Amino acid sequence: MKKLLLLMIIAIAAQTNCNAAISVDQTTNPTVLKNSGYSTTTTEMVNISKARANGQEYYTDDELAYKNQNWFVKFWRKLYVYTDPAAEDYSLYHHDTKTTPHYTDF
Repeated sequence: MKKLLLLMIIAIAAQTNCNAAISVDQTTNPTVLKNSGYSTTTTEMVNISKARANGQEYYTDDELAYKNQNWFVKFWRKLYVYTDPAAEDYSLYHHDTKTTPHYTDF
């Protein structure tokens, strides 16, 4: 009887959950997100959200390259983005939400 009770206690103790201590910084690390199967766009959006929460500016490499172009290239890029809705205009997270329409909304 004592052996059976001991085996039941060991079996119950073996089934308890073991939770690993992991922080938010570790779960939102771009390398961890990439290895978990998330896309690069998702990791960039997470980084932008983290930077916003900390009051910092964060731009991806594509956005920095776009910002460093001259006015002529920016004009043609905006025209292309206006005509093709599937094109990325790098304003997904970098815009101020306004409730009234404006001429710069195109």
